[in-house]
Amino acid sequence: SKIPFFQKLWAKHDFDPSDVKSLEDMHKIPQYTIDDIRESIERKPPFGDYQSLLFEDAAHTPLRFYTSGGTTGAPRPTIYSQWDREVGAILSARTFYLQGIRPGDAVINAWAYSTHNAAWIMDHALWHWNGAIPITTGTGNVTPTQKQVEFAKNYGAAAITATSDYLLHIAETAKKMGYDPKTDFNFKTMLSFGDTKAVEDAFGVPAYDSYAFHEVQYVAAECPAKQGLHIFEDAFIVEVCDFETGEPLPPGHRGNIVVTCLYKTGTQQIRYNIQDISGMYEEYECECGSVHKRLEYFQGRSDTMVKLRGVNVWPEACGKIIQEHDYLNGEYFCYVERVKPEGKPSRDEMTIMVETKAQETDSYKVQQEVVELLKQKVGVQINVEVVAPDSLREKTGHGERAKLKRFEDRR
Repeated sequence: SKIPFFQKLWAKHDFDPSDVKSLEDMHKIPQYTIDDIRESIERKPPFGDYQSLLFEDAAHTPLRFYTSGGTTGAPRPTIYSQWDREVGAILSARTFYLQGIRPGDAVINAWAYSTHNAAWIMDHALWHWNGAIPITTGTGNVTPTQKQVEFAKNYGAAAITATSDYLLHIAETAKKMGYDPKTDFNFKTMLSFGDTKAVEDAFGVPAYDSYAFHEVQYVAAECPAKQGLHIFEDAFIVEVCDFETGEPLPPGHRGNIVVTCLYKTGTQQIRYNIQDISGMYEEYECECGSVHKRLEYFQGRSDTMVKLRGVNVWPEACGKIIQEHDYLNGEYFCYVERVKPEGKPSRDEMTIMVETKAQETDSYKVQQEVVELLKQKVGVQINVEVVAPDSLREKTGHGERAKLKRFEDRR
């Protein structure tokens, strides 16, 4: 490799590209994580030494510059070539077509038009490759949610693309404005990331999940059969690897998603351990006719895992569990801190803050029930703080951020 980042990484692990003779040898290539990218940026700011192209290369080839959203640390800069952006847009358009978007459809794009690439690549895919018309509202921080509801109503939007959290917020806002999200709009599909069932219940139309991340855009997408996420195998090699050993796991076992991108030129992703948790399905033909490998739905991040009294706890898993309680609205925020109980050694404690559906709720009773529910499901006691509806907006960014913040490490 001519890229200093990979030269250093591979030399550290005594790896040479000639060691790989076939796909069966992929596991020999050293993995890297976001921490390695951060070290690269510290080593050679501001771009790091993992880029293939720099700004001066725009003199001979069109470039785009975006950064990650920063929800897991400092934003990661990435330079994209024209080829990277066009292939990324085609993969995005493939996702949207698979999930019901057709030429002439108006689509509310409620992702943040910012330094993050999500809204931009969706926008390009929708109009240039799908023949759809993106209505570029951005998040509620740019275009108030009430105004987005009006756009959807007035212009007959067929879909909204946003996180599931924000789609549910749009549905609630529509209800407050006197609309029925299921009957008063022209929606036929929802393009979401996260809890699709709640979105389907709110809008009365199919909602589809996908898997994507900053550096490579769309990796896998759900089809109408809803039997997992189809991996775009013409663009990626995806592995699921053991949390501890890094060894590839067979179908049915959960671990970290490790991605090798086959098309990027601005930056390369070669066995990038993104630290998202998932698993592979057994290989068989899907009801939709595809024979592509399928990824399980996103299960959380291994780098937000908290070990409490020997038990691995993921904030995202706790968030799913609290949705089972009838008096909670599903909003949550977790934090972990180091505490020293009197007369006892210091230990880590996690607290989950949860919102009730109504102001008039017996908070103590709910708190006790949720503590017990989490203990039954997770196997360890987690502190629970019950708060009023809408109290967590400032912490999570609900209604403003496209990707909500759900965890904070205070140790």
